[in-house]
Amino acid sequence: MFIDLTCPAEVFGTVLPTEEVPAAALTLFNLSDRVIVSAEVALRLLDKHGAELEKVSFRGRALNGRPHSTFMMTVPCTAAGVCAAEASIEKVWFRDNEVWRRNPANAVEYTPNALPMSRALTNLQYVAGETAVGFPVMENGLWICVCGRPNPEEETVCVRCGRARDAIFASCNPEAVEATVSMREKQLDLNSRSMREDTIRLQRLREEEYEKAQTRRKRRIRIGICLALAVALCAGIRFGAAPGLRLLAGRRALDSGDAEGAKKVFESLGTFGGADRMIAECDWISARDKADESRTPEEMAEAAALLRALPDNPEALQKANETDLARARLLLARGERKAAEEALRQVPEGTGDREAILRDCRMAEAKDLLERGEYEAARAIFLELTDLPGTGDLAAECLYRPAEARMAAEDWDGAIELLSRIPDYRDSRSLTLQCHYRKAAALEEAGDLEGAAAEFLMAGEWGDAAERTAGITLKQADALYEAGDLRGAHALYAALPDNEECAEKDRDCRVKLAEDAVNSLEYTLALELLEGVPDDYANAGALRTEASYQKAKAAVKQEEFETAVTLLQPLDRKALRKKYKDIETLYLAACEGAGIEAYPATPDPEAESTPEPANTPAPEGETEATDEATEPSFLVTEDEPA
Repeated sequence: MFIDLTCPAEVFGTVLPTEEVPAAALTLFNLSDRVIVSAEVALRLLDKHGAELEKVSFRGRALNGRPHSTFMMTVPCTAAGVCAAEASIEKVWFRDNEVWRRNPANAVEYTPNALPMSRALTNLQYVAGETAVGFPVMENGLWICVCGRPNPEEETVCVRCGRARDAIFASCNPEAVEATVSMREKQLDLNSRSMREDTIRLQRLREEEYEKAQTRRKRRIRIGICLALAVALCAGIRFGAAPGLRLLAGRRALDSGDAEGAKKVFESLGTFGGADRMIAECDWISARDKADESRTPEEMAEAAALLRALPDNPEALQKANETDLARARLLLARGERKAAEEALRQVPEGTGDREAILRDCRMAEAKDLLERGEYEAARAIFLELTDLPGTGDLAAECLYRPAEARMAAEDWDGAIELLSRIPDYRDSRSLTLQCHYRKAAALEEAGDLEGAAAEFLMAGEWGDAAERTAGITLKQADALYEAGDLRGAHALYAALPDNEECAEKDRDCRVKLAEDAVNSLEYTLALELLEGVPDDYANAGALRTEASYQKAKAAVKQEEFETAVTLLQPLDRKALRKKYKDIETLYLAACEGAGIEAYPATPDPEAESTPEPANTPAPEGETEATDEATEPSFLVTEDEPA
């Protein structure tokens, strides 16, 4: 494939003509930093077998192609049997009157880097964005960006998407993309595994809780039966039994699950037999049971506080962290986000699924901000949580809603600025066109016709934008024509080729501009202006002849002989010889310089049908025919010296 890297624009998309609209709609992208006002394209229409049906060359005017933006151009053509189209840009006119022309010598060959639909393309788009089409490639004299655009080797930034060359070669090569995707898959696998483990652990805790409840019930029954005996035994121990018996009774109460009763016994013994150390064990068991029996966030918070009051017990700290995590999940499920975050502050980082719950809290916070209308803050959080599903659409919603509000307030520029950042979200594209249309209508009502025309053009096919654009353009053109601004009027009339009145006025403008160009010695410009104007219209023929002659004369001096031959050959040089005495000499010199035969010999049909014998001598008084071309008889006339 070949590309001219000097071309300031490229064809971004093509909509084929239809029976209803016999014209191809081209979407062009302005790669330069200047405004494009006109462009000439060559359009090849192909059938379903790839054969060429028609080739159209068309120049679009009053395009208003803003720098680094897309703009539309319509090319009238046939729609019968068209299945595909190929478009190339031949000329580009900028607002500052500079013209770019295609030079076939500038075309360079490259191999497109577009990937087919595959896992590699999906992984690349995950890393580089949806506009990525292939891995970056470095070829001879150029490099191809992930967006598919070739760039000169010395360019450090892609002219189409603005990506930095070094950055995409570092982060978007196959190895880097595979590493990024692999890391992402591992993270998702870890998250999924953590969720499964949490589910299994919760199920196990429920089963253990049920078993403990049954055990406690049976234990209470046994305790009730023995309570009377215990009272008598305690009385004996209190008033006459040895401390050893009370210590044994406390241990038995602890083993039976009565931690509170055992603690009271141990507290009455002081330090006897290690009773003070058993008090800590009673506190641990009591707090653990309370945590297991907790069903509300308040009960869980109280149990966690009791567990954290035992810093020398690692099991107590672990149980406290699990209790606070369960409390945070419960609070978040009830919609109490701030309370859930407060519970998570009690848990050290990296413990259990703390980070996952914290992300869920951030997501809930962002949704609350979105509903309250604090869109910037909400969008910032959504963009932080890109690994959670749905955050991309929610971040886009943070721009979509304020854009709707700005449309309601008729702040069209503000709405366009927001909607242009989310072009593929919901009906953003349609709303953008509508904003351009509404802004154009307001500008037209305020009398700003130029601004209104530009905005109606940006509105595309929304509503009657095309008809209103044509109406405004006609008003502007007539005003410029009346004011004597023929160049401006010509640019606007040419934008309405289907209007016969506009076409007539456009021819008048072009002839007058061509006359000024000839007087200013701008012969190339004059010939361009006279393209398509009949010779019998006004003095178009005389102007075209004058411009062709003068330009050919300059071309001979500059040794551009083929150009001179092309200009002089179509002219009636015999009729013009009185006005331009050296026109024939000029033509012969150009032909000689270009290596072209000025007057090729025409074969005689009779001689071809009845050839003479090869050795027949020529009659007397006649000379033999030669291969040399005879100069035309009109080179010397009676009114010129021989």
